[in-house]
Amino acid sequence: MRTTTLTPTQVQALRAAHPGLPEEYLAYLGDVGFGETASGCMIYSGPVSPGEIHGPAFDRVGIVLLGDDLAGYGFGYDVTSSCYGEVG
Repeated sequence: MRTTTLTPTQVQALRAAHPGLPEEYLAYLGDVGFGETASGCMIYSGPVSPGEIHGPAFDRVGIVLLGDDLAGYGFGYDVTSSCYGEVG
């Protein structure tokens, strides 16, 4: 596992910049970190729009990606409704 943890200041900056992110995700970034996990997933250092990864046709208001499975499927969060899901 090759991850890098965020400092409390960095976590707070993400919280302020992206209201609605799950606290579990922010805690994970501070405790475990971002990068490639032992389970073969990539956790991003912060949320990204689906369009950044998959192109503009995939952009959705309120949807952010938090990581991916290194095989084309992303997992994300809808900051407007507290729902987790996949984008692929």
